[in-house]
Amino acid sequence: MLADLEPFSSRIRGLFPDARGHGLSEKFERPADYTYSNKCRDLLDWLDGLGVDRAIWGGASMGAALSLWTAAHHPQRVRAVVSISGPPFTPPESERRWWARHRPLVAAGRFAEYFDANVRLRMGEAALARLKARPERYTELTSRLRLHSVASLLALLDETYTRSDWLVDCARIRCPVLVIAGADDSFPTVAQSRQVTATIPGARLHVVHGGPHFPNRTHRAEVQSVMGAFFAEIGLE
Repeated sequence: MLADLEPFSSRIRGLFPDARGHGLSEKFERPADYTYSNKCRDLLDWLDGLGVDRAIWGGASMGAALSLWTAAHHPQRVRAVVSISGPPFTPPESERRWWARHRPLVAAGRFAEYFDANVRLRMGEAALARLKARPERYTELTSRLRLHSVASLLALLDETYTRSDWLVDCARIRCPVLVIAGADDSFPTVAQSRQVTATIPGARLHVVHGGPHFPNRTHRAEVQSVMGAFFAEIGLE
């Protein structure tokens, strides 16, 4: 998200935490330790330490869903939300079958092979080829997975693919929300993103035509333009 916010760097204080199980943050070996409730508690404690009472929350995929979850359960801490491909849904059967097929890669410690398969699923074969053409970046990303033990990465991913549906919670959200969806995304689909938008009072939706699960990477200028308009609407100067 750092590159996505560069045009607004003179107007905002950007904070980029690693949720538990990601980056340099602590790893756990039980799926129950990776729930949104636990991740949210970490981030609220972190913001307390920084003296930040309310913030605009946002992210892509898990980070987007976590932002929505926080807005639903801790509304006093969230000024607005930018949700890019954030799914408050149970993963569909196709996703669960995909994980069942690829879980043995993680169990065998073949993290790079799992990473490749996940990029193919979310972004496509061409995106993986472009990433591998930048070996330093590819090594940087795959090395983050190696910070996990087999048990901790399995726990993180098992939790991801067994989450329950919590769309109904989104009806509690009262802050401004921008939902951005990739038209070619398989989870959440555009129809699901429309559901999210319809559930949250006053939320707005932008669909990136030709966009995958991370449209902020493939259509960055378009996403930045939409975010800029949203920030102006909520009075971020």
